[in-house]
Formats: sequence, C-alpha cells, structure tokens
Amino acid sequence: MKVRVIFVPIGLAAMAVAGMAAAQPAPASPPGPPVTDHSLAVMNSGGAVVSAVYVAPTGSLDFSDDLLGKQVASVGKTVHVKVKDPGGSCVFDIQFLMVDGATVTKKAVNICQSDSYTFTR
Repeated sequence: MKVRVIFVPIGLAAMAVAGMAAAQPAPASPPGPPVTDHSLAVMNSGGAVVSAVYVAPTGSLDFSDDLLGKQVASVGKTVHVKVKDPGGSCVFDIQFLMVDGATVTKKAVNICQSDSYTFTR
C-alpha cells in the first residue's frame, strides 16, 4: 500500500491566508486631539519674584515644564508664556513658584477668555 501525502494544497492555502492578512490595511487610529498654543501675558502683582510658572489641565496633577524658562517675573513686570492646550478645554490650574520656594496655585483659570492674567497672592 502506497501512502501519498499531499502538502502542496495545504501549503498554498496557508500562504494565501497569510497573504490576505498581510494585504489588509491597518485599522486607522483615531487622530489625537488638536493642540492649540495660547499666548498668555502674566502680570506679577504677587509681591514676590516668580521664578517658575507651571500649568495643568484643571483637576490634573500633571503640571507642565516651567513656562518661564530662564526668565523670571519680577514684581510689577509682565512675562509672556506659551501654553499648550491639547484638549482645547482652555481651563488650567496655574502654579507659581516664588524665589523663596513658596508656591501658589490658582485653580480653574480660563486662558481663552483673556490673553493676560494678573497673578496676585
């Protein structure tokens, strides 16, 4: 008795299935939210030099890097910062760090209502 094993059709079928899977386009990933950059003029009326400014979407503790960079906000002076708004919510908690180490956090500031903000303690 002769036994003949046929691998060709099975092999071709497996290759065809693999080829079909490879030919399928990858599902489109949903685009991320648009990122809006807001220019914000920050006037320091807080009575102390501000050495750093951080922002986080309201309710989040994920504060940004220092928006002032190498500049400081002296008392009575205005500094200009850029705020990235990936969700388009416009509402941020803004944290101010003074040169003496004290911090002040202002909650739920809508930076789209005005392009300036006056910091007071």
